[in-house]
Amino acid sequence: MDCFDVVIVGAGPGGLSAARQLSNAGFKVLLLEKERSFAANDFSSGGAPLEILSDFQLPEHVVGAYCCKIRISATQDSHVWQDDQPVAVVLDFKKLRTFLAEEAIQNGASLFFGCAYRSYRRENSALVVNFKKAGDDVLLSVRAKVLIDATGSDRRVLGEGLKTHGSSARDVIVGRGIEYLVEVPEAVYQTYANCLSFFIGSKWMPQGYAWIFPMSANLLKIGVGRNFPNTQFVPHHRAMKDYLDQLIIACLKTEEIKIIDRHGKTISYTCHHKDPYVDQNIIAIGDAVSTVNPLTFEGIRHALKSGEIAARQVQGFLEKKIPDLKPYACEMRRYCGMRWLVSELLTQKIYREPEDEKMTLMLHALKALSLSDLKDLVFYYRFKIAMKFYAKYQILLLKRVFSFSP
Repeated sequence: MDCFDVVIVGAGPGGLSAARQLSNAGFKVLLLEKERSFAANDFSSGGAPLEILSDFQLPEHVVGAYCCKIRISATQDSHVWQDDQPVAVVLDFKKLRTFLAEEAIQNGASLFFGCAYRSYRRENSALVVNFKKAGDDVLLSVRAKVLIDATGSDRRVLGEGLKTHGSSARDVIVGRGIEYLVEVPEAVYQTYANCLSFFIGSKWMPQGYAWIFPMSANLLKIGVGRNFPNTQFVPHHRAMKDYLDQLIIACLKTEEIKIIDRHGKTISYTCHHKDPYVDQNIIAIGDAVSTVNPLTFEGIRHALKSGEIAARQVQGFLEKKIPDLKPYACEMRRYCGMRWLVSELLTQKIYREPEDEKMTLMLHALKALSLSDLKDLVFYYRFKIAMKFYAKYQILLLKRVFSFSP
């Protein structure tokens, strides 16, 4: 039986980030990826602040587009924040994962595509990890000192048996999204080039938002996402595709559209940091411990960070500098901390709002923010900025009440 220091189940951004760091430190690492290639699940919208490139030493070729504008449109209004220099990027998810995988492999890591995790068992201080190759019923096994669950919100390893989809809405925030990658005429592309465009309100997506992000020349990512998809807090059509088709018709305004790819995903976020992070020598990262932010459902950057934090703790554990992996949970809770708790509260407030006019008032409250403040709210979930936005929104609500008073 082959032996590894670390086996990582899932080759998403979190798993690849951990593999890159651990293999660079000289550990023997195996990555198990259930898909046959990175093209099979290229499903991330990929919006992130510009700093993601320097924070995680990412090259420019993983960027689909640079953006110097952020546009937010409600049903009755729209506003654009703009700078002379790029403030955000749209990542090419396939190129990002390929780059991280190549770095890990160059460091000596092994990557097995088409391998589905099945189970593990403990043998003294080690773990025997069982998996199957696609199209083969033979159960294969490897031995590991540490096992990392990077299976996303499926939580296949450490969260096995955690049925978040059926949990109370007070405990879990479920987000479901669908997205198209489309090729459009140059004139249409230029309308959305260099800009992260978000759409809020019942016209665009009740209980969620829609987006149009630029990629390379004449390619756009256009999608819709809904929170609490199994409950109608706001009246809406059942089919999310209806809203996506409407977005294409209303915003692209052309029949010259070629759909390159269609994809969708459901993510379950566990509130209040209640996911299991560690069980002896098993550790969970990325969406398996709800690193995706519940307000914006931005996940790549936080998965990368959790992979780095996990790798550092695993390295200390394997080098016997720390007795166990419990500090990882503490460090992850510090990283998310109050910012994620505030995001949970805002998510419950914003995406359950049934009045479309109040969504427009929220946009008017956002207009009071500078681009720097907006970026701090959208990407960094700053408590101070969130309170500034919410106070302005409450003032606008009061003005509306008094304007209707006899």
